[in-house]
Amino acid sequence: MLLKRFFCIALLALPSLLPAHGEPYDDRSKADVDGPHVFYRGQNVIVKSVERYDSSTVARTKVYANRNIVVLTCRVPETGDEFSFKLQDSLIVEPDNYAMPERLLALSDIEGNFKAFKLMLLGAKVMDEKFNWTFGKGHLVLLGDYFDRGLNVTECLWLAYKLESEARAAGGRVHFVLGNHETLNLEGNYQYVRKKYLENAMLINEEYKRWYDNNSELGRWLRTKNAVVKIGDYVFCHGGISPELARTGMSLSEINDLTRKNLGRSLESMSLKAQAVFDYKTGIFWYRGIAKSLVTPQEVADVLRFAGATKMIVAHTLHADITALYNGMVICIDLYHEENIRQGFVKTLWMEEGACYALDNRGTKSTLYMK
Repeated sequence: MLLKRFFCIALLALPSLLPAHGEPYDDRSKADVDGPHVFYRGQNVIVKSVERYDSSTVARTKVYANRNIVVLTCRVPETGDEFSFKLQDSLIVEPDNYAMPERLLALSDIEGNFKAFKLMLLGAKVMDEKFNWTFGKGHLVLLGDYFDRGLNVTECLWLAYKLESEARAAGGRVHFVLGNHETLNLEGNYQYVRKKYLENAMLINEEYKRWYDNNSELGRWLRTKNAVVKIGDYVFCHGGISPELARTGMSLSEINDLTRKNLGRSLESMSLKAQAVFDYKTGIFWYRGIAKSLVTPQEVADVLRFAGATKMIVAHTLHADITALYNGMVICIDLYHEENIRQGFVKTLWMEEGACYALDNRGTKSTLYMK
C-alpha cells in the first residue's frame, strides 16, 4: 500500500519520467496468435486467424456461405482467456446524443492491452469472467485508441464488438468513440503498428490494409462510429473540442458525419470543414490544449456552450490519475495503463447519480484528482 501511494505521488509530481504514448518501442514482436479476421469476398465470408501449433505459428482459414452461422472465437494466450460470439445482424450508425443512464463507465487508450481492458471491465462489473455483459442498462464509453502499441489489438476490438450487441439487447450501450490511432490505421499510417501484425498479415496472406477496409467486418464496424458523443450534460471525445473547432459552428452530428465520410482519406484531399475535424493540432482526434491547461476557463466555457454540455471528458493526453481540470469542467481519463498494471491496479472514470469518481479494478471508488 505504501509503495503504491509513493508511486502515485511520484507520478503526480513527475509525469515526464514515464514514456509518452508517442515514444517508440524496441519492438521484438513476431507472428503470433491473433484474430479472427473476417473478410467478405463475393458471396462468401472468409475467416482467417493465426494459431499456435506445437512450436509453430500457423494460419487457419474457414469459408462460410452464410454469415448467420459464423461463430468467432478469440484466444488470448497472454492471459489464458478466450471468448466466442456471433457476427452482429447488421451494423448501424447509432445516435450521438443520449440521456444520462444511472451508471456509466468511461475508459480510453487501451492500445491492445487486453489484460488492462479485462481488469477494468471486471472491476466495474460491466462483464463477468466469461466476458458476458452484466451492466444492464448502464453505458460503457470507450474513448478511442484501441489500436497500436499493444499485442492484443484484435481481441480488444472484438470484445468491444461483442459487448456492444449484448449491451443493446439489455437496454444498455457501448459507445466506441474513435481516436487518432483508429484514424491513423484507417488512412494507412502504420508507424505505431507492432511487427507482430505485419508478420501475421503475411502469414494469413492478407495485407494489413485489408484488415480494416470496407470488405472486412471490423472495418465496416469502425466506419459506423462517432468522433463525439453527448450523454446527458457530458460531451465525450478523444482529443477534445478545441476553440478553433468550436468556432466553425458545426454541430456534433455534422462532425460525426464528416468523420465517417472522410475516414481513410488524406487531410489534403478533404474539404475545409473536414480538415477542421481531422487537423493534427486542433482537430477532435489530436487536440491537447485543454488537457494541458493551455486555454483560459472562459474558452473552455465557450467550447462547452458550443457542445451544449456542462462537462467534457477527454482522453489522448496522459495524466497520472483520473483528473478534473478547470474547476471540474474537464475530466481527463488517459492514464499510464501499462505502468499502472505493473503496480497492480488500473483506473477508470465512474459516473453514478450525477457524481464522478475514479474507480479501480477492485471496485473501489475515490474522488477525482483536482488540478
